[in-house]
Amino acid sequence: MNEKLKQFQKLLKKENIQAFCVLDNDSIRYLTDFFFYSSGDAYLLITQTKAYCFTKKMYAGDLKRKAPYLTLVDSLDIEDVCKKASKFKNKAFDSTLAPYIQGTTLAESGFKTLPNFLEQAQDVKTQSELKLITKACHISASAFKIFQKQLKAGMTEKQGAALLESIMQKLGGQGLAFDTILAFGENTANPHHHNSDRKLKQNEPVLVDFGCRYKGYCSDITRSWWYGSKVSKEWQKLFDLMKDTHDYCATLAKDKVKATTLDNAARDFMDKAGSYSKAFIHSLGHGLGLKIHQKPYLSPKSQDLLKNNSVFTIEPGVYYDGKFGIRYEDTFVLTPKGAKILTK
Repeated sequence: MNEKLKQFQKLLKKENIQAFCVLDNDSIRYLTDFFFYSSGDAYLLITQTKAYCFTKKMYAGDLKRKAPYLTLVDSLDIEDVCKKASKFKNKAFDSTLAPYIQGTTLAESGFKTLPNFLEQAQDVKTQSELKLITKACHISASAFKIFQKQLKAGMTEKQGAALLESIMQKLGGQGLAFDTILAFGENTANPHHHNSDRKLKQNEPVLVDFGCRYKGYCSDITRSWWYGSKVSKEWQKLFDLMKDTHDYCATLAKDKVKATTLDNAARDFMDKAGSYSKAFIHSLGHGLGLKIHQKPYLSPKSQDLLKNNSVFTIEPGVYYDGKFGIRYEDTFVLTPKGAKILTK
């Protein structure tokens, strides 16, 4: 049985849950290291000692080779999952990740709902996960160095994004962690800008937010810079502030520190320089893994705690509509010695 499945079974024992049903593809991949092509191609029923995989015959041979610790059941009828779990009194599923029909059937057969339980299990990364995330981050950071040199005036945002994505692929990236955001000039003021045919000009700001996947695991990095030699003094001042805010918040990351502590610290740090937190219109960061957004959430209302071996971003930013925006983001892993940058 793999390391993550064993950890999940330990969590079930700790929470006194006798059986747990997993319905979504990302969580199934997380727990089994096996990729099912489509959502709904498999369900897991995990007990404190066994793991049943309800799936199609077409996966049987590959599963026996790659995940021999799973007990296969040739069915995708949720009623069969309920029958297998009928002897367990304390059983549950994550209602935030369940399709309506399957979730309703489980609830009616005695499964209790545990929202966000699976995300809680994925918070702390195993060593094997950290290696894959580190690889994804290295690919992205290396691609940026090449991309920044190859981006030229006259290229459109769409062309530039395609260039960066092709570089990541050549370096070993296996798909995108999310759609690349590349913004020029006034478009940098939109945190979730959609790439356009707007062309890059001399002496204007550029912002790129991007990441690749490696064996399913994500990376996330944002860089802002001035294209050209005539740098705006206002832009440079705010860029330096975002970089300093980013670095300061990283020093505060420790095991069991509240995620809100870092978000609040970022806003306080900006305000000491001149009330700039008014232009900081999103949270400071988020965890990532097989999903680009997961616990811990570094936001004003988060209930999360940072933990050793958790992976998260720190991404302070300021945005001024019609002028420019600046964001500086890295992916970090929390170690006993503090936060370590993976996208350096």
